Amino acid sequence: MKPRYTVIIFCLILASAMVSSMGSYRQARQLIVDDMDNALQLTLAAKHDLWLTPDTIRDYRRNLQIDMLRDVSFIGYDMAYSGLHTEAHTRRLDGQQASYRSYASCSPLMVLSLSDQRLPAVLWMVVMVWGIVVVGQHRRRQTMLPSALPTTPQPTDIRDQHLLRIGTLSYDADSDLFLDSSNSPVRLTPMQLQFMRMLFLADRQRLSKQDICDRLWPKKPDASDTLYTLVRRLKPIVEQCSNLQITSDRGRGYELTVRESSM
Repeated sequence: MKPRYTVIIFCLILASAMVSSMGSYRQARQLIVDDMDNALQLTLAAKHDLWLTPDTIRDYRRNLQIDMLRDVSFIGYDMAYSGLHTEAHTRRLDGQQASYRSYASCSPLMVLSLSDQRLPAVLWMVVMVWGIVVVGQHRRRQTMLPSALPTTPQPTDIRDQHLLRIGTLSYDADSDLFLDSSNSPVRLTPMQLQFMRMLFLADRQRLSKQDICDRLWPKKPDASDTLYTLVRRLKPIVEQCSNLQITSDRGRGYELTVRESSM
């Protein structure tokens, strides 16, 4: 699998884990608020006055279904509060009224412990495993690239399972990329990439004009002008990023050679 695909998959799994975890966290917060609101309504329904007493708070906590809330949740009159709280409930009695809310001083860790994190946990494990795969693949590619190129490169053909180097230009078969002398990718159009790949893999980096046209434009009767345009635009790119040049054998074929000034 190409490196960019492993990174894309890693990002997708990471995003899924984060979204799933946050969704479970928000569901737990809503579950807490709903339990507090239900306990508040049951407590107010049993009251015969507007005053809050220690008995009112005990009744409220007894009506809570989540055990962990009984130590951190309380009932009070309507007031500004930055933590978890319910909507205000207003009661009227003998021409007077009072508004109540229930509150909870829950830490994020407590909310997290009440959330269902089984699916997020599985996704986070997959993220860790896939991250190891991405790092391992990156290190493997680094070991395949040359650490330093010779100052006076020769037109040697260094081949292994993944890498082909001619002069100061390299071709990474794993990622299907050409690399310049600093191991940076060379930007090529799909047709330029295909043509350069043909030259690199050809015997002595030489190809006949007819062979090139037949492989690049098999349905075109005469692709000579198209080939000429392709080579004309590709030549400066090759010469700028390496010590190679594309030379022509009187229009009969093309090959890669090391520029004389670089020898």
